[in-house]
Amino acid sequence: MVFVFDLDDTICDTDMFSEFYIRKFFVDNNLPYKQIAQNVRFAEAKFDWTKETALEWYKTYGDKMMLHFPSKKNAINVINNLHKNGHRIVIATARSTDWHTEPKAVTLEWLEREKVAYDKIYIGRIDKEKICEEENADFFLDDDLKITQRVGEYFAGKTGKHSLLFTTDYNKNLPAPSGVERILDFDDFSKKIEKYAIKDMKL
Repeated sequence: MVFVFDLDDTICDTDMFSEFYIRKFFVDNNLPYKQIAQNVRFAEAKFDWTKETALEWYKTYGDKMMLHFPSKKNAINVINNLHKNGHRIVIATARSTDWHTEPKAVTLEWLEREKVAYDKIYIGRIDKEKICEEENADFFLDDDLKITQRVGEYFAGKTGKHSLLFTTDYNKNLPAPSGVERILDFDDFSKKIEKYAIKDMKL
C-alpha cells in the first residue's frame, strides 16, 4: 500500500504552536494587533495584519518554528510501523521559499531528528492529487478540506482509494467534503485502516 501524508497540522502540530511566535513578533517589533478570528486555516489569518507583515513574520521565524513543531500524538509510531511492515510512505508538504527561507533543509532536519521513516518527499507548491496519481497512492491524509476534496474526486471510482481529512481546530466543525472520510487523530487512523483489511499493520 502507498500512503501519502501532509506534514503541517497532520503529522506535526503547526498552527497552534506558531501563535507563540506570532505574539513574539508583535512584541519584538512593537506592533499593535487585534485578533479578528479564531478557528481559521492559517495562524496569521487570526490577526488584523497585512500580507506583507505576515510574510515578514514567516521569514523571521518560519525556519525556527518548523524545527520545533511537535509531532501529533502517535503520528510517528503509526507511520514508522506502516513503513516497517512494507508499506510505502510519501510525505507531501506545500512549504516553499515564497513564505519560508530554507523549507527543504529545515523539513529534512526535522524528519531526521524525529526519526520519521519515509520513502519519498515532495516539498513545494505541487498539486497533491498529482502526487497521488504519480505515486499510485492508496491513502491520502491531509487537514485541508479543499485538497482532500480534490484528491477524493481523483480517487472517485477507483477501488481501495481513500482521501482522509485530519481533524484540527479550524476544520472540526466543518463537514467533510463528499468522498472524504474524517479522521480524529492517529489512533483513529489506525482503526480505520485496519477496517480496510490491511492485515500486516501490526500496530
